[in-house]
Amino acid sequence: MTESVSWTSYVDTRAQVEHERLTLLQEVFDPFSAQLLDRVGVAPGWQCLEIGAGAGSVARMLADRAGPGNVTATDMSTDFLEPLASSGIRVMYHDVTVDEPPGEFDLIHSRFVLEHLTRREEALRRMASWLKPGGWLVVECGAPAPELASDPVVGRALTAMAAMMSRLVGTNPTWARRLPLPLEDAGLVDCTAEAHVVPTRGGAPMARWLAATNRLVEEPAVDSGAATADEMATAYAAYADPSYVDYTWLTVAAMGRRAD
Repeated sequence: MTESVSWTSYVDTRAQVEHERLTLLQEVFDPFSAQLLDRVGVAPGWQCLEIGAGAGSVARMLADRAGPGNVTATDMSTDFLEPLASSGIRVMYHDVTVDEPPGEFDLIHSRFVLEHLTRREEALRRMASWLKPGGWLVVECGAPAPELASDPVVGRALTAMAAMMSRLVGTNPTWARRLPLPLEDAGLVDCTAEAHVVPTRGGAPMARWLAATNRLVEEPAVDSGAATADEMATAYAAYADPSYVDYTWLTVAAMGRRAD
């Protein structure tokens, strides 16, 4: 049985509003992803796999570095990835938890995927096994930190979002804080990890992305009592107000190499 289907069943991955949310995600997090790809030295001719490619921006980065014919972009919903195929990138519907390996790769990258899988460490081991000797696995995972919110009401709304994602999708909002240990457990070497924080300032893309992500779970959060409608409204107002700033979202990136 698939372990990823709960996300694509819960979120309408074909909706325009979801495309807009993913576009904001790319605007916020692509610069850090690009730094990671450059750090491992992605070069022309590298065989690259992007897992959970979303709206396709990281796959395009890989194509710029390795050549489009050397890049495979996979997801459980490929509607937003179809434009990549015309550039020569291989686009595949693929479930990382159960489907056959899509090849062997010099680099495998995923962003905000593993934390949403219930058997995430098993999926990570599968990904590691698809590396060529010397190949790199780079994973980025979200770790919300509502306790750091400058407004406690915004913190409660973020706590509710994490709780609802956990209940409805199977997300583990704290798993990323164990990195890089799962990569080491998967047999990779030279493993490192670091956390990256983008300020959440009202009206900026980061705040707008968090607001859009909150809206994915607003109704069940209010219905279950995890947050009140007034608390959600207060959070949305803060996310729209340029005078609001906090640092409540960690992106934890880890990388490791398969031994030669």
